[in-house]
Amino acid sequence: MDIINAHAHSAMIAFRGKGRGLPLDRWLNEVIWPLEGKEVNPDFVYRETINAIKEMQEFGTSAFMDMYFFEDNVAKAAQEMNMPVVIGEGLIDIKGDDIFRKDLDKTVELIKKYKGDSLVKVSVAPHSPYTVKDTNLLKAKKLAKENDCIYQIHMSETKKEFDDSVKKYGLTPVEYLNSLGILDSKTVLIHCVHLTDKDISIIKENDCKVVHCPESNIMLKSGVAPVYKMLKEGIVVALGTDGGASCDKLDIVRAGKLAQELHKSKYKDGTEITDEDVERMMSINGLKTLGIENCL
Repeated sequence: MDIINAHAHSAMIAFRGKGRGLPLDRWLNEVIWPLEGKEVNPDFVYRETINAIKEMQEFGTSAFMDMYFFEDNVAKAAQEMNMPVVIGEGLIDIKGDDIFRKDLDKTVELIKKYKGDSLVKVSVAPHSPYTVKDTNLLKAKKLAKENDCIYQIHMSETKKEFDDSVKKYGLTPVEYLNSLGILDSKTVLIHCVHLTDKDISIIKENDCKVVHCPESNIMLKSGVAPVYKMLKEGIVVALGTDGGASCDKLDIVRAGKLAQELHKSKYKDGTEITDEDVERMMSINGLKTLGIENCL
């Protein structure tokens, strides 16, 4: 059985344990982003991705989807380790449109370089609605549509993100992306911890894929995603580890067990995420999310 890690920031394994105990907003602003500014470069990404792939392979992972910087070096590492990967150059514009344009151009080059590659596929990867403005989210989607690429984005990870969106737009993060026309079957929504019933209906209607990252959600105090509700509605939910900085083991089998335990701890209504659900989440749903048939 193919075991798929549908969301990783592989090179972040170098930052494992940093800022432990902080909620996401403080963790990013006070710890991770300053560290990345000082340490991340192409050699760093290549070296640490090799380490992350070794750990994923130790736990039986067959393929993964990544979002980070210098993703050409992630692809290089994956090819050397014979590991199928969907790469995504992280797109943000909070430091200026020029940074966004440069990284979007880099994505264009990656799409050209890896067209037809047997191991590497390229996604378009805006970080989130709170780090990329509407016009740039749409530019990224246009590129994804033109090249039939996956569009992966962090979504409704924290209550703060949810509340800020409602305050700013009068819409939940899911409603906001839907209003822009971004949601479709090639859209992968990562986390989806804080969702309304309407959000779940929108995700289902647009056939979006969702990636659940339970260990990261625990470590960053983000909450418990309504995985059972999404599965019940027929939404494709896969499993991810997130980056090694917010996950002690890049282990999808462990993620599946955590998903079950988290559901039991929050929802005491007799419902459960079954072993069969977990098997689909970590295998066939992961393959669907990455847009590949198998890892042979």
